[in-house]
Amino acid sequence: MTNLWIEGGSRSGKTERMIRQFCHWAETDFAQQANPQAVSQKVLALAVDAQQRRNLGDRLMLATHGKYPVTTATPLSFFRDEVRLFWTLLVKKLNFKAQFPLLLRVENEQELADQVWKDRLDTGTLRMEGLGRDRLVRRLLDLFLLSAYGGHDLREIPAILHIGIETNSLASDADNNSGKSSEASEILEQWQEIGEALQEWRDYCWERGLLTYGIITDLFAHHLLPNPQYQYKLKQRFNYVIIDRADEMPAIACDLCKFLLKNNAQGIFTFNPDGSARLGLGADPEYWQELKKSECEVIQLPHAQHTLGAEIADSVLSIVNEPILQFIEPYVNVHSIESVSRAKLFRNVAETIAEAIASGAAKASDIAIIAPGLDNIANYAIAEILRKKEINVLPLNDQRPLSHSAQVRSLLTLITLVYPNLGKLVSRDHIAEMLVVLTEAIDPVRAGMLSDYCFVPHPDNPHLLASETYNQWNRLGYAATQAYEKLRQWIAQQTAKDAPLLFIDRAIQIFLKPRKLTYEQTSTLQSLIETAQYYWQLGYRLDQEESIILENFIQLIRKGTVAANPYAPNLPEDSVVLATIFQYRMARLSHRWQFWLDASSELWLQGGSASLFAAPLFLKGRNGEKWTVEHQREADMQRLQKLLRDLLDRTDERVSLCHSELSTNGQIQNGVLLPLIEISANFA
Repeated sequence: MTNLWIEGGSRSGKTERMIRQFCHWAETDFAQQANPQAVSQKVLALAVDAQQRRNLGDRLMLATHGKYPVTTATPLSFFRDEVRLFWTLLVKKLNFKAQFPLLLRVENEQELADQVWKDRLDTGTLRMEGLGRDRLVRRLLDLFLLSAYGGHDLREIPAILHIGIETNSLASDADNNSGKSSEASEILEQWQEIGEALQEWRDYCWERGLLTYGIITDLFAHHLLPNPQYQYKLKQRFNYVIIDRADEMPAIACDLCKFLLKNNAQGIFTFNPDGSARLGLGADPEYWQELKKSECEVIQLPHAQHTLGAEIADSVLSIVNEPILQFIEPYVNVHSIESVSRAKLFRNVAETIAEAIASGAAKASDIAIIAPGLDNIANYAIAEILRKKEINVLPLNDQRPLSHSAQVRSLLTLITLVYPNLGKLVSRDHIAEMLVVLTEAIDPVRAGMLSDYCFVPHPDNPHLLASETYNQWNRLGYAATQAYEKLRQWIAQQTAKDAPLLFIDRAIQIFLKPRKLTYEQTSTLQSLIETAQYYWQLGYRLDQEESIILENFIQLIRKGTVAANPYAPNLPEDSVVLATIFQYRMARLSHRWQFWLDASSELWLQGGSASLFAAPLFLKGRNGEKWTVEHQREADMQRLQKLLRDLLDRTDERVSLCHSELSTNGQIQNGVLLPLIEISANFA
């Protein structure tokens, strides 16, 4: 049977067509077998992220009434599971220590890599101009993952960076040959140092059985997929493959599919030519085109006709590309909301939305606010204004550090009063906050008095004194005194011999669980427990002492690098969505009305956090070319064209361009969408 390549824009019916083909497989193949469910287990379905994986699995299950369960995964989760499943094979091939692999969380990876590279970072041999220590470590780890995604050997990274990155020294005048040669040599040494550091990191993780997503992908690409024993098992396990949105997938996933198709598997692939939102994060849409041309029957779906994009996308792109040559009447369904300052813009946008909802012109669920980047000020200001008007707001993928939770901070403070040698991590302010949060009878004023007069700082044994120590203890009141003494006595009953995880859980049960915790609070506390479990497991693997693990854990949480990201199974039905462009496109949402925030900003033309350093150099099709300023400008414009068409295809009726004359730093804004703003009508 022919492999299908289903191509079309957003909301064009790609997924529906893919599911119909899956149902055809079920009727003509699965149902004819002696054990249909066993046959359906030989279907490998890959989606781009965890949420889309759940959505795809649910839709395939519903389409066949639950008769034919399939294996659904993201590329990274599939690689992770395969590396774990065939770990003994890797142990034998690479002479690993025979120990079960341990997956590092992102925050653990960052912290541990900083320690491994400490000497290189302290001496300055490992550096990049303009980057601080934390950002440099993160950039190097991202380079590792990008290289693995593209199927490149780790040793190739210095050459790829040296050949591909254009530097000022290489573009200088020929008269400065000696200086140019010296600078070029220094830059080459810099890239080589990065390559050596990454190999040191890989060897360190291999020796201790530690897995990061970069390590996992590298192992799968270079040591598992080429292995004949693994290939034999892979051919037995999967006879069908479904790839939802190949334009968002890395090259190594394409290599996996090529192998399966070569060995008589059947495939269905969907592809959005206006997608590729993850192009700067490891996706390689051009490489997937090879599979389309050589292995598949192409089904080209027309653009969705019920969207705003069907009406104006072509002319909008024309205006953005060549604004000087265009003269077009203002669009009926593109409006502008203007202000001088950005702070005033937030209020104008929120009040416009509130008025539209109050008048019945739109419901909250009809509206999305989309921005190229959402800073904390914008996120908070817009959400706060709308919530005061009793309008629900849903920030997509809202990740807040655990340290933002007063309950989490108070539990960490409580730990320092029980376990020794943690006195330098606690202050009077910490104690005052703990007294307010863990008791309901002590207000901030009384907590301040108690922390000032009854807390004894000490590097080894900080502790709380009896409330009578305060010579005006009668000012505390009976309820506050009783609550304080109850907490103090409970602390005195605890012992440092108990495992910290057990202590945290016990404190939650005693002080927090009796209250009515919100869903967000419960999720945050759960994230704290899970993070602690991971951290202690890692500490034991690295043979660290319990006291060192505990001290590092408290500092890690307080740094704010660990975020709580509670899984919400269903979106609130009546909420205004607040998202970045990348979040909105990846979630595949659509709305009647879209509000494009900061429309006059230069950020619309830039990849921002959705584009990693040197990402284009690791694409399969680069072939050692230098990445110039012209290449970057062309790539930015292509990205802008795709996202504009994609966003317009995801709105039904109206787009509002929300912009301020001045940016946050007071500069005049002159972004690429300004010509579109100039021909839009003011919002009425």
